[in-house]
Amino acid sequence: DSGSTIQCTNIVKTGQKIQACEAMDEHKTSTELQANSNTHIPSNMPREGKKRKVALYIMYNGVGYQGMQKNPGAKSIEEDLEKAICAAGGISEANAGDFTKIGWTRVARTDKGVSAVGQVVSLKMVVDPPGILDRINLHLPAQIRVLGLDRVTNSFSAKKNCDRRRYEYVLPVFAFDPLVGRARTDVESDLDPQIVPTSEVKAEADRPSAPFGGNLDRDMEKRSSYPETSGREGVKEVESSFQFTEEVRERLNSVLENYIGTKNFHNFTIRVAAHDKSAMRYMLSFTASAPFKVDGREFVRLVVEGQSFMLHQIRKMVGTAVAVMRNLAPPDVFEQAFSREHDMNTPMAPELGLFLDEACYRTYNQRYEDTHEPVTSSKFSDEIEKFKHEQIYTHIAHTEKEERTVFEWLRNLNKRNYTFKANKIEKATSKLPPDVGCAATVGQFERTNLPNLESMVAVEQ
Repeated sequence: DSGSTIQCTNIVKTGQKIQACEAMDEHKTSTELQANSNTHIPSNMPREGKKRKVALYIMYNGVGYQGMQKNPGAKSIEEDLEKAICAAGGISEANAGDFTKIGWTRVARTDKGVSAVGQVVSLKMVVDPPGILDRINLHLPAQIRVLGLDRVTNSFSAKKNCDRRRYEYVLPVFAFDPLVGRARTDVESDLDPQIVPTSEVKAEADRPSAPFGGNLDRDMEKRSSYPETSGREGVKEVESSFQFTEEVRERLNSVLENYIGTKNFHNFTIRVAAHDKSAMRYMLSFTASAPFKVDGREFVRLVVEGQSFMLHQIRKMVGTAVAVMRNLAPPDVFEQAFSREHDMNTPMAPELGLFLDEACYRTYNQRYEDTHEPVTSSKFSDEIEKFKHEQIYTHIAHTEKEERTVFEWLRNLNKRNYTFKANKIEKATSKLPPDVGCAATVGQFERTNLPNLESMVAVEQ
């Protein structure tokens, strides 16, 4: 190829010379850059070759990490990833530890314990000699994998060029059972013929009826008398005869539809005032899947797609939707929750079930379709699905079985802790304490281009 420059490097390993040659072209595709991926280069070899701006596709199980973003004193995905790239020869020792020198950005910071199969990081790195991806993965734990890379423009930013983000939240089916984890008095106070259609009530003589059918005495005895301790040998798994039928799914989807569109989500995050522009977010879709099984237990996927998300936003959206499904919150709770004039304490679902599914770059891909490969993780769909089932879904199911994370959360999701009554805001004041500031661990406000919105974005995940 006349447009290519042949670079050859003699490498000494255990007394033998190995010659590694690579044809570097300005417009190489990700497939070409990953050729000969089995070549292993010692981590202490001299860093040679020109830095290239690339997009790295990454997936990880977030358990044991404080999040994606690198922070002093915290175990982060970024810290382990940077060390692995350095050891593989992608980042020189002179540039290690300073993200500004290599233009490092990530599409989402992800919270503590949150996983991802669609994480994208952009940076300038050395991609030769061949086999850079294998060498990076060699220095990473099994719960973090780099899938591939693509050459991108020098101005590309994994965060700023992202049009939308899609997340999954995986919940066990019993979370929608109004009886699981609740005291009998709470259930009895919810019995309302306007909420529970008579066609769904199968009452016995002189016995109160349970929501969605069944006998309250029998079901309360079966589903609410669990041991106080959890996550240890001998502790019962949560039992529920509740069926996640298509009717229940339709009801859940109608609840999730309340989030679609441009809304004020100040009650679904922390430290953001009702009148701050950053509270306005645009959700494109939010749907529930049919139930699926993991290790014999049924789960439901809640899939939300939006332009950007604030700290804890998705977990609070899920928590409020579950409260409505369990008859703890009224169906019209969203009217005041989205109001700029009211504050409301909304429940936050556990971190366990949340993960970043995909980041989309439609505008960028359309603009540079003639000169660069599209930035998309869809080309790795088989590897991603395998990782979901082996690392993420299995971890969620195992953790729920051992620690009963969702069940313990449901026990606290009651009317004593959440009244779902809105408080009138007297004046527009910031929720951010004056001595906290916009710390990186809370979320830094950065500009992004959103249609019809002049917004300051504090991206959570």
